[in-house]
Amino acid sequence: MKIRCISLAFILAALLITVGCAYNKTIEGFDAIEWFEMGRQASFDNSLDKALDAFNKAIELDPKIAEAYINRGRTHYYLGNYNQAVADYNKAIELDPKDSETYINRGRTYYYLGNYNQAVADYNKVIELNPKVSDAYVSMGDAYVKLNNYNQAVADYNKFIELNPRNTHAYVSRGDAYVKLGKHKQAVVDYDKAIELNVEFALAYYKRGLAYSAFGNHNQAIADWKIAARLGLEEAQNYLIRQGIVW
Repeated sequence: MKIRCISLAFILAALLITVGCAYNKTIEGFDAIEWFEMGRQASFDNSLDKALDAFNKAIELDPKIAEAYINRGRTHYYLGNYNQAVADYNKAIELDPKDSETYINRGRTYYYLGNYNQAVADYNKVIELNPKVSDAYVSMGDAYVKLNNYNQAVADYNKFIELNPRNTHAYVSRGDAYVKLGKHKQAVVDYDKAIELNVEFALAYYKRGLAYSAFGNHNQAIADWKIAARLGLEEAQNYLIRQGIVW
């Protein structure tokens, strides 16, 4: 009985030493948390290569830190390494499947890879986890536009606007979807709202001009294109130059 107690004490001591060594692992004198914080600071400073190196070291020291994979994935995303970003988001989700931010980040990455259906699946997961994450609705609307599902895009833009009624870009995006559906007058209403919220929103004037032109109101269309041109929008300027119209 005494021998068994001594053996157990020895095993426990060995385990504590092993755990302690793992906890105290360092690279260049810094542990995993310190490398992670250095990576975050480098990200804030827009030093993406330094951030990537720091997150790599944090993960090497502790491969169970979900936040390190999320941040490394985001760094890969900004560097244009979309496949590597997806791999990191996959690992983060494996470690923490309830973090809605990771799904929206992966969805955006899938979007830029042209995997719009997978992007939609991730945005739906975000909404399942937290229906108040409004960015999921506008991002899903954008993905449905790419899938030519304009009615669903409008529905998602509606939800986003319900949560963010002063977001000018959302009204333009919904207006664009209405144009694709041939609902030009409804598009005009949305472009009107975007202009009401920002009277210097050149793109909204330009697109409202296109919508007016589509149902024959050419005078109003030209008036809008002139405003867009004066606000500096090259698309409007180039069009008016081709037509010989001075703005």
